[in-house]
Amino acid sequence: MNIINNVDLHRFEAEVDGETAFVEYQWKNETIYILHTFVPHALRGRGLAGQLAEFVLTRIREEQWPVKIYCPFFAKYIEEHPEYRDLIHA
Repeated sequence: MNIINNVDLHRFEAEVDGETAFVEYQWKNETIYILHTFVPHALRGRGLAGQLAEFVLTRIREEQWPVKIYCPFFAKYIEEHPEYRDLIHA
């Protein structure tokens, strides 16, 4: 799956079978805010949201971006994948 950072739309996205799954974000005070994860109904059940989360969190780590998580899916993903917990600061 090819995931790109669509800077104009403020989202990381992947096109699969003509549909687009994405993670919306916003920049504020040099911090990236993860707002929402969306996977079209036709693509659900394939693990795309998890692949998007892994990609985005890895990118955040590589770039050393401060991050705030507002997306419930990302919060649960981090809870289930403790290797990403160090990215979250109070």
